[in-house]
Amino acid sequence: MKQLSSLIKYIAVLLIISMTSVVAFAQDSLSDIEIEVEPTAIDSGPFYAQLWFWVVIGVVFLLLLIVLLRGSGGKKKPKKEVEEKVEKTVINNQDINEVKG
Repeated sequence: MKQLSSLIKYIAVLLIISMTSVVAFAQDSLSDIEIEVEPTAIDSGPFYAQLWFWVVIGVVFLLLLIVLLRGSGGKKKPKKEVEEKVEKTVINNQDINEVKG
C-alpha cells in the first residue's frame, strides 16, 4: 500500500512538471500575435453592478460567517463547575428518592 501511495505521488509530480513546461511553450508561441486593445469606458451603472460592491459584500459575508462559526467558544463553563452541578443534581435526586421511598 505504501508503494502505491509513493507511486501516485511520483505520477502527480511528473504530471505537474510536464504541464508546467507545456504552459511555458504555449506562452512562447503567443509572442508572434499582435493584439489591439481599445480603451473601454467605465460603466456608471447602478452600484450593485459594480465590482467594488460585490467585494464589500463578500468581505462582510466572510466576517459574518467567521463570527457565527466561532460561536460562544469563550463562554464555556469550566469543567469543575459542571462537575459540581452534576454532583448537586445527583444528591438532590437521591434526597427526592428517599422522601418518596
